[in-house]
Amino acid sequence: MSKNMLVMEVTCPNCGDLLTEGRRVHLEAYIKDTNQDGKIFLSAIFGDDSIETDIEVPDGSVAEFRCPTCDVSLMLNTPCKLCGATMASLNLATGGYLEFCSRRGCRGHALGGFGDIDQMIGLVNRMMKTPHD
Repeated sequence: MSKNMLVMEVTCPNCGDLLTEGRRVHLEAYIKDTNQDGKIFLSAIFGDDSIETDIEVPDGSVAEFRCPTCDVSLMLNTPCKLCGATMASLNLATGGYLEFCSRRGCRGHALGGFGDIDQMIGLVNRMMKTPHD
C-alpha cells in the first residue's frame, strides 16, 4: 500500500527564492541553546519533523531561521499556541503560507493565507495536484 505524501514547495517571503530541494527545505539557523549557527535542512514532507544538520539541535531548543539566499530572518512576532516559542513563516509556491514553531519537537504549525474555507481547500488540492479546485 502506498502512502501519499504532501511535499511542501516553499519560498522565501523576502526574496522569493525556492527553498525546497527534493524532500527537504534548506534554511540557515542560529540555535540559542548551543550558540551555534549553520545550515539546517527541514523535511519538506508535511507532518514530518525530521531534520538534517551538522550543528547541535537538542530537543526543546529554539532556532532563529533565516533565508540561505538573502539572509533575512524568517521569524514572526507571533508566539506558538502550543509552547510559546516564536513562529517562523515561509511562503507556499502554490499560494498562501506555512507557519511553523521554532522549538525542536513542537508540532505547532499552520497553513494559511486565506480567510475562506473553499480557498483553503483549493490550496490543499493544488498542493496535492488533485483535479478538484
